[in-house]
Amino acid sequence: MSRRLRLYIASTLAAAVAVLAWGWPDRFAADWGHYVAWVVICLVSETMWSNTLSGAATWSLSATAGLSSAVLWGNGAGIWISALSTLVADLFVLRKPLVRVAFNAGQIAVATAVGAALFEWLGGRTALPVMPGGSVLDRAQATSLMLPFLGLVVGYFAVNRAMVALAVAWSAGRGWRAVLLEDWLYMARIEVDAASFLLTPLMVISFTTVGYPGVLLFYAPLFMLFQSDRRFIELKRAEEANLRSARFAAKGELAAGIGHELNNQLVAISARAQMLLKDSEKQSFEHAPRHAQIILEQSKRMGVLAKGLMDYTRNKVNVEPMDLNGMLTSTIEFVKSDKRFRGVEWDVELDPGLPQIRADVGQIQGVFINLFVNAADAMGAQETRRAIAVRTRLDERAQAAEIDVQDTGPGIEREHLGRMFEFMFTTKAEGHGFGLSTSHRTIENHGGRITVDSELGHGARFHIELPLSGPGSWR
Repeated sequence: MSRRLRLYIASTLAAAVAVLAWGWPDRFAADWGHYVAWVVICLVSETMWSNTLSGAATWSLSATAGLSSAVLWGNGAGIWISALSTLVADLFVLRKPLVRVAFNAGQIAVATAVGAALFEWLGGRTALPVMPGGSVLDRAQATSLMLPFLGLVVGYFAVNRAMVALAVAWSAGRGWRAVLLEDWLYMARIEVDAASFLLTPLMVISFTTVGYPGVLLFYAPLFMLFQSDRRFIELKRAEEANLRSARFAAKGELAAGIGHELNNQLVAISARAQMLLKDSEKQSFEHAPRHAQIILEQSKRMGVLAKGLMDYTRNKVNVEPMDLNGMLTSTIEFVKSDKRFRGVEWDVELDPGLPQIRADVGQIQGVFINLFVNAADAMGAQETRRAIAVRTRLDERAQAAEIDVQDTGPGIEREHLGRMFEFMFTTKAEGHGFGLSTSHRTIENHGGRITVDSELGHGARFHIELPLSGPGSWR
């Protein structure tokens, strides 16, 4: 820890001690039970956290509860309630290091003091009934409280964010302004702070109108929403983990086949290179052009396979202009080397007037690899013609590219058609049910649609529509 950071933390603690000493509540003997109750309410608020919209951080109702206590019980009591609840939560619930516990409690005390002072200076205390069971606010009172509440929240969050950002900047060697902008002043975080602003007067009105049952009524639906949101996030994370496992399994299976083909081509290149060496030793160059041509062709073929593997296995999402016809052509060449495609005929008709689209090449290629592999597996070792047809065309009215992938397999039973894109649904004996659900999600994330139709004995046809302008576009 640098010397200036130690001095800063010490200064913060000194300022906190000063405001706490100044703010010792005059009515402590009469209202101490309420103060303890609101410390508990603030601690409960610390447990009601959720991810921010960006997913980069979390937020809780602790600030809302702390600011509400400052409004209800006065500046001094609010400072003590906020500081004590932060101290206990950081020390015993979050188990942060002692230096961070001390700093957090100190800066919360200072920030609460500033916000509460602005609230009182703007006339908030005279317009609000502060005793439990106070009268319901009339419209004139509610209107006069708008500016004090705004001053309360803006003052608190401005001081809080500035003080925390300075500590982070000096501890991490970053610029204070950069920390403030990158860690706090982005839209998702501003929306969270705005939520705290809107919830604070509601919590105050709930308590002044109904008392502690009002606080319970205020918290109950929020608690249910927090719990539901947390369970949903956990479920989505588990689903994403399963999908990643399925992708890795599919990539590994296909990569093994492609690796075998690459090895075969290396053998061919090595053999031709040895023939060239032997011919050069004999000073015979009659077959040199043929040897060189085969080496060149095999090298190009290896380049296609290597690029296909790199595109297919990359994890980073990168939406960029993409030649859909070119991607399909290279993908077909890529999968042909896998043994399951031996004997499969390809009927490819690509619309030459199809413009570039905006998409993630690796993700979209993964969709078509999955469709091609499923088609090959469906046809298996059938004695009738095994073929995969691929068609593209431009829908000028919808400004979308349309792609059809059809096989000559046995088709899909009617009762299964409606479930083909369900998570973990599969008709394969050794299938995992992740491929088509992942493909469906990928296409939808790109703003498109994927559908399937089939008639028993006549194969299956998958129809895909992708907007030319890419993800997030209007359809």
